[in-house]
This record gives sequence, structure tokens and C-alpha cells, in this order.
Amino acid sequence: MAIKMEDNRPVILKATGIGKKYIIRHKKKYPIDGTRRDKMKYRLSPQIKEDFWALKDINFEVREGERVAIIGRNGAGKSTLLKLISRITEPTEGRITYYGKVAAMLEVGTGFNIELTGRENVYLNGAILGLSREEIDARFDDIVEFSEVGRFIDTPVKRYSSGMLVRLAFSVASTLDPDILIIDEVLSVGDMRFREKCLKRMGEIANKGKTILCVSHIMNVVRGLCDRAIVLEDGKMIYDGDVEEAIKIYNGIHKEAKHGHYDYDIWNRPQGYYCDRLVIKSLDLLETEDCIYAWNEPIKFKFHVEALREESNVSLRVTFRRDGGGPVSTVFFEPFIDFKEGSSADIYVTVNSHNLAPGDYKAALTLSKGAPYDLHDNIDSIDPDGFLFTVMNVGSENEINGMRDDSARLWSESWGHSRIVDASVEAVIK
Repeated sequence: MAIKMEDNRPVILKATGIGKKYIIRHKKKYPIDGTRRDKMKYRLSPQIKEDFWALKDINFEVREGERVAIIGRNGAGKSTLLKLISRITEPTEGRITYYGKVAAMLEVGTGFNIELTGRENVYLNGAILGLSREEIDARFDDIVEFSEVGRFIDTPVKRYSSGMLVRLAFSVASTLDPDILIIDEVLSVGDMRFREKCLKRMGEIANKGKTILCVSHIMNVVRGLCDRAIVLEDGKMIYDGDVEEAIKIYNGIHKEAKHGHYDYDIWNRPQGYYCDRLVIKSLDLLETEDCIYAWNEPIKFKFHVEALREESNVSLRVTFRRDGGGPVSTVFFEPFIDFKEGSSADIYVTVNSHNLAPGDYKAALTLSKGAPYDLHDNIDSIDPDGFLFTVMNVGSENEINGMRDDSARLWSESWGHSRIVDASVEAVIK
């Protein structure tokens, strides 16, 4: 559905019939009970190739001075679309036409050479945007002042923190006066004060008649900055028009996405996981139908694991993230189970005192060998969309220390940033 309004401003960006296809590979299931011939065929060809359309049949125009948000669930195709517009990658089909200079900030450090200093990267990015050294010289002091990294401007950026990289990258992209500024959800890395500073800068850019395209999961940012929104779902554009209507559709998609049972396939894995040792197959939330919890209500779920080979000393961590934000809490389970090749298990998890602030959350599951916080031998991971749930600002009706803990309770978001220790896990081998 789309809303078309008369607008005499010139078109600065046009996408026609855009599609982006990737070739992905699935790991075949090892034929444990197969013949010698079946096992030989598996060794010769252990993977299956499949076409995956990250985007399909995307059509829209952006006019000069518009502020357009691109919203949708993770995996909807938002970042892929921005990469196509930024010419980081080419569309498989269709065409994107530009009528101006594009500056993009898609990921922390994108376009930076980590071996170069901050100063050298400023000039490198300016050159990429087509500016002369004299033009960059004229803007350099403003870039450094806005970024607040002046003390480290001659330090190689590989020594920068992620926050410093964000500040310098945004400062370069916004100060070099592009006709189209493209911003992905990288501002979530920066602190609140700098985020507000960036939003103010983007508003100033838009007021100069420049065009802004941004991806954000923070709806207040979308409301405050943008005058139009595009909603993507499963690689297709399902809405283009009024911001408030787009947010309603986006929230409706998230509501539909919350359910009690999940079946996982290769799409749910982060890059680098091949499902060749232990495989998390499915998950069920327990004792809830609406996926909504009170602040002090235990979160209980079980997930099913299949073993393609023998694995011992297996541990687990569960990470909770704000929907559209970074991690807020993690629970670590020390090694608790051994698997034999071909076996499976239902694993029951109870998280008691989670102390999560009210809001929408995603949970990520990671199985590891040995210490659960070992990043170097993770076996399988469902991240970030293990399951979705909501924590409400409502607690027990019982009196605690003479005070009734009910919906009038005030809660600070900062209370959610903690390691959870009150939790248990139990495995039932099959």
C-alpha cells in the first residue's frame, strides 16, 4: 500500500524494480544410518545451495529534502537496501538512479582504513566523496570539533573504541555536505548525549534541503526526524507513506511475530555458524500464551538440540537485548551436558530474577564448549531472534517490606544492565 501526494520537488533518488539475490549454503544432515555410498556422497558434497532473495521488486522515489525512514524487523532487507543505494554492492536486478552526492554511514568503521589515523581517514573519505584537499581542509576543523576526538585524531583508528569510531564516521558523513545522507542503525552504539547531537545535526541537514535516508528501530527517532516511512517485510515493500501509519504497521508485524513456538533453520544463525556439530532445532516458551511477563515473573522455556557428532562439556548463555538495541543482560550456565553422536535433548531453562526493565526484548541462545563466556568455541547460536517477549511494569500484588508492588512502580532502564545469576537449566537426553 502506498500514499501518493503531489510534490513538485525534484527527484534525487529513484529505485526501479530492485532485487538482490544471494546464494546460500545449507549443511546437509549426515546420513548416520545410510549406506557407504550415501556417506561418500555426503563427503563429496556436504552442502546444498539455495537462492535467497533479500529484496524483491522494490520501487520508490525520494525527492530533494525528504527525510525517509526505512523500518521493519531484523532480516526484512533494510540494511541490504541501504548498501545498494550506497553502491557498496550491486543489485541483482533493477536500477538505482542518483541525482546528487551520497554519503553513507552503515556500520561502525565502514569506509575507514583501520591502519590509518583519524586525520588520514577524514581525507580518504572526503576524496571518495569527490572533494578536493582544499575543500576538506576548509571543513576539517568542524569535523574534528563535532566528533570530539581531537585529542586522538592522529592515532590509528584501530585503537579507537566503537563509540569514537561512530563519532568520527558520523561527523565526516554529515560535515562533508552530501546531497543524500544515509544512516543505518549505528547511532545505537554511541552515548545518549552524542545521539541527540547527531539527531540535531540531521535535522539541520534536512532543513538545508538535503535528503536523509535512515534505518532505525527507535520509533521516537523516526517520528522526530522523518516525514515519510517505508516498511519492509521479508524483502518486500509493504508500505510507503505517512510515518504514524507506518509505525502502526511495524508494531503490528512485531505483535504477530511474538509466539510461543519457534522452528529454527540456517537463517537464524549469525555468520560463521554452520550447524555441523550441535544444532538448536526449536524452542517453546512455557507457561505463557501472550509472551508477556511481569517484572518479577520467571521466564521459562525449553529448546531442542540434536547432535551431529559427540560433544562434551557443553555450556549455555542466554543474552537479552532490547528490541532494536544492544545487550542488556546475560545469564551464563556452566557446562551441564554431554552429547553422543546422533543423540538429542530437550533443555529446560528458568530465568528467575531477570530484573529487566519494561519493554520489548529479544533473546539469543548460544551453546559453547567449556566456559559459557568463551567466544572462541561457540558451537551453535540463535542470534538475535531466538524468541521475542515483553516485560510489563507490573509486579506482585503482595506487600514487600510494607510496600505494595504494583503497576504504579517506577523503573529505571539502567536496572536492566546486569548479569543474571538466579537461573537454572535442566537437560533431558533422548
